Parts: sequence; structure tokens; C-alpha cells
Amino acid sequence: MNSVLIAKLFAGPAVIALASLAGKRWGPTIAGVIGGLPLIAACVMTTLWLAYGQDYTMATAYSAPSGLWANALYMIALGWSSRRFGWAGMLACGWVVYLAAAWALAASGLAQQDWVRWGAIPALWIAIYLLPRMTEAPVSRPLPHSELLARMAVALALVATLTTLSRQLGTSLTGVLSGGPVAATVIPAFTRAHGDSNGVVYQVRGFLIGLIGFALSFLLLVPLTATMGAWAALPSAVVAMVTSLALNWYSRRRSRT
Repeated sequence: MNSVLIAKLFAGPAVIALASLAGKRWGPTIAGVIGGLPLIAACVMTTLWLAYGQDYTMATAYSAPSGLWANALYMIALGWSSRRFGWAGMLACGWVVYLAAAWALAASGLAQQDWVRWGAIPALWIAIYLLPRMTEAPVSRPLPHSELLARMAVALALVATLTTLSRQLGTSLTGVLSGGPVAATVIPAFTRAHGDSNGVVYQVRGFLIGLIGFALSFLLLVPLTATMGAWAALPSAVVAMVTSLALNWYSRRRSRT
């Protein structure tokens, strides 16, 4: 089994397992924060690096922050549609919006524009305030092993599909899609299937906070890689984690005042 296949088989499901177990322990917002971090995207980039090398991977990573505009629209659509539809209708609304926005970003060339890349950060923050109001606390429930395995299987399928199709999609569209809502598909779907639309909104809020850390880490990753090589992933990951945790603390503090 080669390193590319190992990255595809284990990295994505491991991220979903981590976020799911964190949600069980600390609540849906923390699950969202972890799911929004660039962990799945890191799996995709690692696989591309091992398969195609540094230059191809960095050309792909350059467009990743721009793709978060599509994520912001996806989260807004998911939050509002969760109040009206079941899990399937909710995901359909979210993915239609996401794919349309992602394609538009790549096809128009906007994904390569610096103002679009950096503008993803305020776009994600604004999206938090465009979510529906949370009317009550999310429902706490156990996480069966069968459900955890199902979540991991879906994550595996999504990561494997994206990395396999990368050459056909091209670097710009692959970069935009690298931050695609894998965790934000799997985790909210199971939450909504259990009838907890309010829990979905809590999760989506967490995802948006985590994605701000994602944006900063990828904005740093490309220039740092030119001098540090693969080691650039370490400071980028630290920035993502610290930023997301700080924003989550700030958001929770504001909600209490």
C-alpha cells in the first residue's frame, strides 16, 4: 500500500472521527470548529503532494482560500434550509449553492485574485451573523459506533473522489474544492436526521469559525512553502488552530454579555 493510498484511506475518516467525538464531549460548536479547520484540505494537499509534487500542490493550494466564499454561502443555505427541510433537502440546498459558487469562482478566474483570497476572511465572519437565530440549546444524545463508522465512510468517499478527479478538474477548481464541506456535510446530516435543526445551526456557526483559521493557514502556506518546503505546514497549522480557538472563545464571551 503506497503513501498516497494511505492518505486517502485514513486521513479523512480520522478527521471526521475526531470532530464527531469532540462534539459528543464538548458540544456541536466545538465539533464544527474542528471540522472547519483545514484538516480535510490538508489530507487532500498531502495526497496531491505525494502524487504530483510540490509545484502542482502549491498551484492548487493558491485557490483554496477563495473557495471559502462558496463555503460561506453553503453554511448560510444549510442553516436556513435546516429549519424547513429534512437532512436530504437541507444538503441538496447547500450543495447546489456551493457547487454553483465554486464553479463560478474557478471559471471566472476570481479564485486567483488576491482580493478574493483575502476577502474570504471577512466573508466568513459576516456569514456567522447571517445564520438563523438559535432559539434553544442543542439536543445532547449518544453517538453509536455504527453512526461514527458511517460518518467516516462518507468522508472517505468524498476525499477519495476529489483527489482522484484532481487532474481532470485542474488546479484552480481542485483548490477551490479542497476546502469543500466534507465534515459540514456528514456531521450536520446526521444531526438533522435526528430532528435537531437547532444543533445544525450551532455546528454551522462552529464550522465558519474554523474556516477562518483555514483561510489564514492557506494564505500563509503558499509563501512559506517557497522557503520552508513541506515544513511550512507546521506554522500554518498552528495559526489555524490558535485563530479558531481564539475566535471561538471571543464568540462565546460575546454571546454571554
